[in-house]
Amino acid sequence: MDIPILGKDIQNNVAQHLQIANQKRIVSQQLYASAESYLLDCLGMANFAANPDAYNIKTLKESFLETGRFDSEYYLPKYEDYIELVHSYPNGYDLIGNVCDIKDNNYTPVNGIQYKYIELANIGKSGEITGCNEQAGEELPTRARRIVHKGDVIVSSIEGSLDSCALVTDEYDRALCSTGFYVLKSHQHNPETLLTLFKSLPIQNLMKKGCSGTILTAIGKSEFEKIPIPLIRQEVQDEIAKHVKKSFELRMEAMQLLENAKLTVENIIENGGGNLLIYNELQFSAFEEWNQAVWLLFTEIGITSNIDVKAPIGSTYKKLSNSFLKSGRLDAEYYQPKYDHLFSELKRFKTKTIRQIATLSKSIEPGSDAYCETGIPFIRVADLSKFGLSEPAVYLNKLEFKDTIRPQKDTILLSKDGSVGIAYKMEEPIDVITSGAIIHLNITDKDVLPDYLTLVLNSFVVKLQAERDAGGSIIQHWKPSEIEDVIIPILPTSEQVTISKMLQQSFTLRKESKRLLQEAIQIVETAIEENLV
Repeated sequence: MDIPILGKDIQNNVAQHLQIANQKRIVSQQLYASAESYLLDCLGMANFAANPDAYNIKTLKESFLETGRFDSEYYLPKYEDYIELVHSYPNGYDLIGNVCDIKDNNYTPVNGIQYKYIELANIGKSGEITGCNEQAGEELPTRARRIVHKGDVIVSSIEGSLDSCALVTDEYDRALCSTGFYVLKSHQHNPETLLTLFKSLPIQNLMKKGCSGTILTAIGKSEFEKIPIPLIRQEVQDEIAKHVKKSFELRMEAMQLLENAKLTVENIIENGGGNLLIYNELQFSAFEEWNQAVWLLFTEIGITSNIDVKAPIGSTYKKLSNSFLKSGRLDAEYYQPKYDHLFSELKRFKTKTIRQIATLSKSIEPGSDAYCETGIPFIRVADLSKFGLSEPAVYLNKLEFKDTIRPQKDTILLSKDGSVGIAYKMEEPIDVITSGAIIHLNITDKDVLPDYLTLVLNSFVVKLQAERDAGGSIIQHWKPSEIEDVIIPILPTSEQVTISKMLQQSFTLRKESKRLLQEAIQIVETAIEENLV
């Protein structure tokens, strides 16, 4: 490469700009780190540490020559235990490829026809579809290519959201879903039992074992088909179906009640909260029925009898009443001691959930077909950091997306997919559109300062909660309902002001550093142009 050798005075001028810019950038980073340290010191969590992972030893014959897999996670001891658990089921087992029909033929939407489109964000914790997008065929993203029918079970193939499984009901018959789902029908199990199996601890872990990839980690069809599942006895299937159906009925009744009553803040106050109490009771009863169905399955395949009540170092022990029946989760990672320790530490402070602090708004996911080279900047997770927004590579049509929400001053952008938990506070309104993978938080609680909340969101206090809810895979999915339940420690206003000032000074210096760097570049470019002339 040819390098222009400019005059010493210009070089010195450029060097001075770069040195000052670099110094300001370093001080900016130090201030941000100081703010983080100050927060942890205030919370008394500066020395918080997690637990190490397990390992296994395999010969070449037992590993690569048998499976073709050489990634260490594939051979974790827990996966062998889950396979042994399924194989030991008295009524027998078979492979998913033999038990289920996998409907993976692509369906091409028809232009001008309205379709219901189900994506990962529309799947609830208890196997229900919580909603959908309704769009014309030509507006659907390219991944909307699977047609579903009543009685189908849809199962996410993406690591980090493998538990996003749902039963297709009447309301979503002939809807479309993302190609990120497997669409299944079984000739051995009723739909309710099939759904419960795919959300069960053994099958979830065996699906996770089969995942591979780099940026997008998922389980391929060949790995998916060879997962063993127990052939549940018919009388147990009937009992499971009864509870699942009851759960769905109660949830539907609750949603209908909410729709009919049109619960606004005003009529909740006027009616003394009566309708809301009935709604919450129905939702809780639905959750209980679902958990009863899952527990029936666990009891049948022997999970409950294999739980070791002795908690060795690096593990924790939970009773049924304060684990599964309370949270609906039976994956061991959810109950790691580090999470208990975190919540125990947070009890020393006044806390609020994000639901109590801010409102959440979701933007859009227009699909790659809508991408342009000019127009409104489209901000994706890759363009978001805790220090700001980078120049995006993608734009959207200004007229077509004129009504889409824009971030305002003090709006906090929070990533919920991929690299979850990245938070950045907007200093001013800006004409950009964010991806559906980025949530907009707008603070409604006057006792919480935006800069302070942003720092807490970027700290491990929230990172650990995101890790617990969204899983630890490369591609994570953090549901808005889970984000709303995140616990935030509320420090005194004076401490929040101190932290906010440190952060504001950090960002001011970072901005000044960028300006100086740009000036240095401009000096070089101008000098070259003048020499050329």
